[in-house]
Amino acid sequence: MILFESATSMNICMIVFNNATRDGRVMREAHTLRAAGHAVTVIGVPESGVTALEETLSDGVKVIRVPWQERVYRKHRILSILRLIPCAAAFVGAVYGLYRLFTWLFAANGPAAQIWSRLAQLSLPAAVVLAVTLLASCYTVRIVGRAVLSAVSRRQKENDAIRRAVIAGTAGDSVGRSFPAIQSRIPNWMPDFLLEIIAEPLNRLGARTGNFSLYRYRSRELAAAAIGRKPDVIHCHDCVALPAGWLVKKTLGIPLIYDAHEIYEAVAARRFGATDYFARIHRKYLPHLDGFVVVNDSAATYYRHAYPTPPEAVVIRNATNAALVGPYGGRLHNAAGLPASEKILLYQGGFTKDRGLPTLVRSGALLAEGWSLVLMGWGPLENELKRIAGGSAKVQFLRAVRAAELLSWTQGATAGIVPYEDTILNHWIATPNKLWEYPNAGVPLIVQPFPEMRRIVETYKCGWILPAEFTPRAIADLVESLTDEAIAQAKLGCERFSEEDSWASIYRQRLLSLYGRFEERNSAAAASAVGDAVSPARAA
Repeated sequence: MILFESATSMNICMIVFNNATRDGRVMREAHTLRAAGHAVTVIGVPESGVTALEETLSDGVKVIRVPWQERVYRKHRILSILRLIPCAAAFVGAVYGLYRLFTWLFAANGPAAQIWSRLAQLSLPAAVVLAVTLLASCYTVRIVGRAVLSAVSRRQKENDAIRRAVIAGTAGDSVGRSFPAIQSRIPNWMPDFLLEIIAEPLNRLGARTGNFSLYRYRSRELAAAAIGRKPDVIHCHDCVALPAGWLVKKTLGIPLIYDAHEIYEAVAARRFGATDYFARIHRKYLPHLDGFVVVNDSAATYYRHAYPTPPEAVVIRNATNAALVGPYGGRLHNAAGLPASEKILLYQGGFTKDRGLPTLVRSGALLAEGWSLVLMGWGPLENELKRIAGGSAKVQFLRAVRAAELLSWTQGATAGIVPYEDTILNHWIATPNKLWEYPNAGVPLIVQPFPEMRRIVETYKCGWILPAEFTPRAIADLVESLTDEAIAQAKLGCERFSEEDSWASIYRQRLLSLYGRFEERNSAAAASAVGDAVSPARAA
């Protein structure tokens, strides 16, 4: 339903590299813009059982899913074969070279036989000298190893420096002349096609450098779909969609908005390819933005100082609207096989690395009587987490449920935990959907002492903060300390947070204000086009 008609409605196209409808942030923004009177099309890809190529949602938002794989993989397969030819030639040459080397070394009168003969003739002093030399070589290897560890330590120091700078910048203090941004290790001079030729074949050796050609072809396919819609504004969600958005902007001459859901350079452990590629994308395309959206103040601070060329970022958090929660029907307890009186510590979300889940599962066996741990979700760590739980009756695993039903499950918990580990910068500044999903269901939060999550809990008194030392015992001790009175007070804080920091109260208007700039530009362009059309008519 359109709530009000905008002064100048626009044709808006969003690009996201998932099936679109499973992304709550994308859908909130699309529905908000549609309610303001704009035509909105979200271009995604088929995945996760959602394979319909076109879909029109109840309010008129259109979703187009581009089946890019078939055409792209055909091209990629041919190029992969072509790239393998020089790789195969190099491999055959290396094997033949090693064969010739070993044949020469271990021949009857070869160097190996001669060395062994001479070693047998060594005197005692010479043998001692040789032994000392070997020990010195081992010591040298040890020094090199320490240098490698030192490099790892330097990276940790860099991360610490970034955190100090983000804290200072968010507080409005000076961050110094040189902001310690995460830099790409891919040279600036290396073009994309050369990066593909040099780095992509390393995947065959397990280097996990990324399929750069696939990224490029995929961007072209989605950009072509967007260009065909003739939008007035192109809005890219996530870093990987930014090259596609730039192609649309360059072709149609329209404004480009970038919605950064994370700090992508810090999304995972740094390895050549993924994080370096993200930093490369930002360095290349951020100067061309017309609008910039980020998820919180810490991310805004990082991008403002790490890449000073894009426009000032608009902070739109992953907030939802406060929902009316009906009576709890007991479905969470029933599914977990727990009595209605049991208090539940709930984790809902993906079972992936660096989220603190092994530590959380180990805490389950230590929980006080009357408490159980329930993990509701899915992911690659599921089997490992179940092995850690060891069949404990105090730890239960449930499958994920549809977003429309999530609230009625979540409200059965006594507390909801966000146990992300402090291993990457992106977790340290995180404000995941769970920070709103739990309080909207009246469930207080237990969070790590990271700045954004800590600020929410301390401001609204809607939960508790874990100690800096993240251990199973620390989790269990905090849970055991929660009295009924403390839980009741935290539930009141959840109500305040859900009402005051909601999509309707703050972030909806920020999104519309951002698009208001382009409405004015679109209106002026439309008026100019009408004037150009009228002038020849008058002249005639």
